[in-house]
Amino acid sequence: MPPAPLTLPTPTLLDRTIMAVAPEYAARRYRARVAMTFAGQYAGAKSNKTALKAWRTFAGSADADALGDLPALRARSRDLRRNNPIAAGAGRTGRAHTVGAGLAVRSTINRDILGLSVEQANAWERKTETLFDLWARSKSCDVSMKQNFYQLQGLIFDAVWDSGDCLILRRKPKTAAVVPLALSVIEADRIATPTDKQADPDVRSGVRVDDDGMAVAFYVLHDHPGDFVSQTAFDYTEVQAYGKNSGERMALHVYQKHRPYQTRGVPELAPIIEILKQLDRYSEAEIMAAVVSSFFTVFLKTNDNSSLPSGESVPGMSTGADEVVMGPGSVMSIGSDEDVVTANPGRSNSNFDAFFSAIVRQIGVALGIPYELLIMHFTASYTASRAAIEIATKFFAERRDWIVSDLCDPVYEWFVSTAILSGLIEAPGFFESPARRAAWLGTNWIPPTGLVLDPVKEWEGDKAGIDLGATTLEEVTLKRTGGDWKAKTEQRSREHAARVAVRLEPPVLGVKPEPAERREPAPRDTKRK
Repeated sequence: MPPAPLTLPTPTLLDRTIMAVAPEYAARRYRARVAMTFAGQYAGAKSNKTALKAWRTFAGSADADALGDLPALRARSRDLRRNNPIAAGAGRTGRAHTVGAGLAVRSTINRDILGLSVEQANAWERKTETLFDLWARSKSCDVSMKQNFYQLQGLIFDAVWDSGDCLILRRKPKTAAVVPLALSVIEADRIATPTDKQADPDVRSGVRVDDDGMAVAFYVLHDHPGDFVSQTAFDYTEVQAYGKNSGERMALHVYQKHRPYQTRGVPELAPIIEILKQLDRYSEAEIMAAVVSSFFTVFLKTNDNSSLPSGESVPGMSTGADEVVMGPGSVMSIGSDEDVVTANPGRSNSNFDAFFSAIVRQIGVALGIPYELLIMHFTASYTASRAAIEIATKFFAERRDWIVSDLCDPVYEWFVSTAILSGLIEAPGFFESPARRAAWLGTNWIPPTGLVLDPVKEWEGDKAGIDLGATTLEEVTLKRTGGDWKAKTEQRSREHAARVAVRLEPPVLGVKPEPAERREPAPRDTKRK
């Protein structure tokens, strides 16, 4: 069927009047009208369609679209996290597979730029990693002395998931520490615009930005605005994002950016808050219906007044003057002039599971968590379950890269600079040359180990990848078990030597294993043959 021909707009009375007076101007005006009429051909942008007539949108900036809704979004996201099973499970799943028990650092300095030998680079990396791990495992790295750095990573992930963003301040520890560095985690609600700054266009929801949208200062409340006990909840402190003299970063604003010039983060559950709440209400209604359906109440009719008084139940049931309460196994007595009626409310919604699963799949799509992983129920084939895990791994890796970029790498930079100033490590040119500074700060953060559905198949695949040169022992170790592959190799060598010594394993060809125990040499035969 050929497409319908385009219909040009009919000249109006005003068009015809102008045409008679100024034909050239009228022609330009008419051409402009035609161009505007056929400027766009996207059906989704039309307002004359029935499905789209009531759909009114506003093309606001990133801040105009989000800042006014953030308080309500945060409160509702936290309520869902506390009370909704799907929201709570999604948050725990995202945290477990993004940061797990905490991302550990592996230093990977650029020895070519720094002019170091392999031995010198390895020695520096090992020393720095050890010092950082000592600092990260101590609770002195937390200004509140409640968590170590690995635990703080999970706390910060949860704060950003629920609230959209949080602020990390560089502080000094309150007790002796490996290096004089501590972190202070500020919840999103405490970053707010002071009353006297409300008219300042450069202050966006507690963040002062420059002309390029870069955050230059933060206004931080002394206490959470929802803390009813605090007397200083509305007192502010202005925190500079960068030191005025040193230029060093003093605060980390951790959040995922989805649009240019986006000043504040949006909670992860924001697109699905309504659907989660509606599903929660639907589930509660079905649970209540199932409970009511389990009740079976019998009303007894008697011909005399020797039985229980009318409207009274057997022990265990409570009724009022005008109220009859149903319950499991309840027996109610009624008046002699009334008939016997059994109350057995039956209700079975066979569509609940299908509907619930369909909605949860939509929730999983919005959060980047496959349905099987979201509900922790793997009933499909190995191939399908494996594909779901691989897809989820990509989403988790994306979130992990953001955590590393906004939190882990900057904190590691704070640690290295503080350790240098404290004389614990040496890094020539660190403060003088940006290129050498970046070369000293190369890192690789060890992710949580992945899920293994069929260990035999997956380890065989890893071995094939190593044999082909497509992957390395280090990559496989990080993906499967975590830890340091070099340390595991050394441990495996010692174990092999011990098992060879007691003849539980054959020796490796061409390698003489070191005996597990030093044996006394056999006595020499001094007799002459």
